[in-house]
Amino acid sequence: MMDVDFSYMLVLFIGAIIPLVEYMLAVPVGVILMGEPVVPVVIVAIIGNTLGVIGIVLLGEKIRALILRRKKDTEENKPNRRKEKTQKYLEKYGMPGVGIIGSFLLSSHLSAATAVALGVPKGLAIFWTVIGVLIWATVFGIVSVYASHWFEPFLGPQAIKE
Repeated sequence: MMDVDFSYMLVLFIGAIIPLVEYMLAVPVGVILMGEPVVPVVIVAIIGNTLGVIGIVLLGEKIRALILRRKKDTEENKPNRRKEKTQKYLEKYGMPGVGIIGSFLLSSHLSAATAVALGVPKGLAIFWTVIGVLIWATVFGIVSVYASHWFEPFLGPQAIKE
């Protein structure tokens, strides 16, 4: 049976909720530095990241409504390169591409929030972003298991639980 330290899992869960920390740091830290079993670490990171994405998307929808309301008042349309670039990627790859690739290249929180801000339905943005998180957290878990052996000479065997 796996020994799981629940205080470590709580730290990983909170880390996975935070944008730009997410599963990308929570999984390697949990497996390599904390020495926790990979399966619980990946599951906790996925759950934490999913809750963070849902929160950001729901908040992002309200922010989009405020921005659109303010734009109507000012009637000022300045070109925005980032928005145009993201729109181009959405048109080229669709939400599946942005959700899966954006979760790795940028941040699952930011890619989902940007998609919603550009008008993608929130359910679709959440679904594809969570699929991306599932894929990449699993990949990070597998890589972390192999990488933990590379760090053993530096961290010592006490950091790596077998």
